[in-house]
Amino acid sequence: MNRAGPWRQHCPASWPGWAKKWAKTRGSLTRKLVSTGGRFEVEPVRQGLQALTGRDAWHLDLAGRPKVQARLVRLRLNGVPVVLAKTVVQVKGVRNDWPFWRGLGRRSLGTALFSDPMVQRGPLYFARLPARQAWIKALALPDVCPVSGWYVRCARYLRKPGATPMWVFEVFVPALNEVNQEK
Repeated sequence: MNRAGPWRQHCPASWPGWAKKWAKTRGSLTRKLVSTGGRFEVEPVRQGLQALTGRDAWHLDLAGRPKVQARLVRLRLNGVPVVLAKTVVQVKGVRNDWPFWRGLGRRSLGTALFSDPMVQRGPLYFARLPARQAWIKALALPDVCPVSGWYVRCARYLRKPGATPMWVFEVFVPALNEVNQEK
């Protein structure tokens, strides 16, 4: 992410402990969620073409307002949403650079990314985004909406040099605090 905006390369000290613990996960977040012993599920909400806003394109360092493929999912443990996720990749890269994209369905993106030795994740970025963030509101259920904002991280993934990047945004839902205490 070449433009700072609300994004920082270090998890803010002001975040609560439960959010920091999950956000700083270096390996697969899916693997960490599965390791809790709870029933892990991916709930696809929407996948398809989307036009980026000028600000989103600027933050992702994409020229103009390219059409992208976007995927919105809720990651659940024992039926409870614990992570809300958005994945964005430019249309031109879906077929060649991310061949598994179209067949994800209820499969975890993290499993596909971390099982492919060609995939490299860039640095993690962290932000506190407002509760009114449109894409997050599309994923949030009424009983999980915070008053003051969301704890979010993102990372850029590449499958090979010169490939089209994929951006993954993950929102940590307060229900993770309970999972954190159980584990």
